[in-house]
Amino acid sequence: MEQRLSDLEKRNRWLVVGWVLSMAMIWMSGWTPDSIKASGFQLVDESGKVRAELGFQEGEPVLLIRDENGVDRLVAFHHQEGTGIYINDASKTTRIGVAQFAHGGGGVALHGPESKGAAVLYFKDEGSLRFFDAEGNVTRLVKGEEQ
Repeated sequence: MEQRLSDLEKRNRWLVVGWVLSMAMIWMSGWTPDSIKASGFQLVDESGKVRAELGFQEGEPVLLIRDENGVDRLVAFHHQEGTGIYINDASKTTRIGVAQFAHGGGGVALHGPESKGAAVLYFKDEGSLRFFDAEGNVTRLVKGEEQ
């Protein structure tokens, strides 16, 4: 039994040495792969906090960029309902949103603090620009000229 264990340890050492030498040769050659496949990536700062993530949420791709307090400040995503980019402030409120919807429309929204008040530019078959007050009421509506 001791002999078998000793033989296994020797083989294991050779495997480790072979792996280390292979990795060193690849590193020294400057070779880089054409693609890297993974289900997610995390970018970690010097204190170990995750500051950015590229991965999946509920099976759909998402990119998150976080501030030093862990707040998602930029969220980019795509799913069956559309594609969007949201820029949030430090209090987690979306202040700028850009979206393209599966039904063909798209727009840009600029929100005030705490999402009170907004300017929303939207286009599908025709364009519109709406301004909202702090209570969510439309204060001004600008539409494209009718033909």
